[in-house]
Amino acid sequence: MAEFIKVANLDELKEDEIRAVNVAGVRIALYRLSNEVFATSDICTHAGCLLSDSGYTQGEEAECGCHSSRFNLKTGVVTQEPAVEPLKSYPVKIESGSVLIEI
Repeated sequence: MAEFIKVANLDELKEDEIRAVNVAGVRIALYRLSNEVFATSDICTHAGCLLSDSGYTQGEEAECGCHSSRFNLKTGVVTQEPAVEPLKSYPVKIESGSVLIEI
């Protein structure tokens, strides 16, 4: 059964930053847009590069630094190739300043 797990405090996350967390052996990337946080897999579906190592955000998109694949932060959908498979996205909620993701 899926459960929400605390992964960060909201005030620790900066806009335009990709923050990696490891939850139950899964690498997850966190993105902050204003007072919202979104979570996807941290591993680019094109070549396996870590978004948190070489990627960056622009508005509602994350770009992989290896080959410039882009993904929607909210949905994980590919917005620019060479990637064709979306990133897995995870539900996020914020409670009392804590960021929780469902996994």
